[in-house]
Amino acid sequence: MGLLDDKMIDYFDSENQVKVPRQEWMRERLPADYWEKGTQSRKSKQQWFKVNIGILMERMRQNDSDLHVLQWMHGCEGETQPDGTLRFVRGVD
Repeated sequence: MGLLDDKMIDYFDSENQVKVPRQEWMRERLPADYWEKGTQSRKSKQQWFKVNIGILMERMRQNDSDLHVLQWMHGCEGETQPDGTLRFVRGVD
């Protein structure tokens, strides 16, 4: 799921294999190719997570009957300057 200022802005519907907007302004203003590229990116990440959760479960001797969660977070923080510009503060990946 995508968050912006602690609000969900999109998510990946794994059943239908599509990235879905959660904010009306995104649905209205972003072109179709944004959602198509985002869908392809999320599909790729889904495959990466499946492979890596399998590796971690094997190494940690976990079973398939429990719930396992693997999360990845990336983003950035900015600070508005007195002149109205936005200054980069830190990034997370």
